[in-house]
Order: sequence, then C-alpha cells, then structure tokens
Amino acid sequence: MSSPSLRRLSTAAAVFAILALPAAASAQYQLPTLTSAARADSLHEAAAALVAAHRWGDAARLHRRSAELRDPEDPLGFRCLKEAAQLAYAAGDRTTARTDMAAAAVHALARGDLREAALAYVDAAWIAQEQKNARQVWDLGHRAEMLAGSRLLSPSDRAAIMERISRAPEGVQLASQER
Repeated sequence: MSSPSLRRLSTAAAVFAILALPAAASAQYQLPTLTSAARADSLHEAAAALVAAHRWGDAARLHRRSAELRDPEDPLGFRCLKEAAQLAYAAGDRTTARTDMAAAAVHALARGDLREAALAYVDAAWIAQEQKNARQVWDLGHRAEMLAGSRLLSPSDRAAIMERISRAPEGVQLASQER
C-alpha cells in the first residue's frame, strides 16, 4: 500500500474510533444514576432527622437537593419538594416556600399527576398572596384552574381542586376571581 492510502485508512479508522466513544461513554454513565438515587434517599433520611431536631431551613435544603437528584417519575421527588416548601414556610422564608411549591407542581406534572400539581399551584398562589405578589397569585392560580379544567381529571378530583381554590384565605384572589 502506498503512503497516502495508508494515511487515509489510518484517518478513517481514527474517525470511526472517535465516533464509537459516545456510545461507550453513555453505557458507563448508568452507574452515577444509581448512585444519585442512593444519595437522594440518604439526603431524604438526613432531612427527616433535621426536622426532628427543629432545623427546618437545613432540612428544607436537604429535601430540595434530594428532589434534584431524583428522576421526574419518582413520586418521592414531589414529596421532597412539598416538604421543602412546608419547612421553608415554617422557617419564615416565603419566597423559597413559594418557589419550592411551584417546583413540586412541575414535578407532579412530569409524572402526570394533575391533581397534586393543581393543589401545589394553589398552595404556591396562597403564599404569593401573603407576599402581596399579585402577578404570581394570578399566574399560579391560573395554572391551577387550567389543570382543574382538564378532562383527564375525575369529577371528584376537579371538585377537590375547585374547593381548595374557593377556600382561599380572606383576601386571596385567584385567577378566576380577579377578572
């Protein structure tokens, strides 16, 4: 074989080898996913221990981190975000509580749980009302109402969401009441 032909063949072999690398790398990436789930469970347990010690801010932070490590279809991720919101609220951090509750709603939506997503949006809207943030009240309340109108919900789920909206604390004006 001549030198230019040998060089072309070597170059082609190198290109094929490089193109094969991502497939090998993705096969090796499965281990960190398993490690992340174990780490998420560990953080969830540590957060529960901090709750018992009344360290709500730290517990909220660990719940939030646990949720970040979980797959969207993992229902414990929603629970961690909801608990993080409740703990942040108890610690007096309304902005973080509202953000965590809205994130919990997004997590529930990713799993297809429209009822829990809508209820989380209602809770986030109530927190926004406490903060006198009318734009967030309208946005979050509107999202809850849109989900409540879904044909995918049972009539009892729809009624539970609408009842929760109608039981809003004095002064709360969600999307349907603001127009």
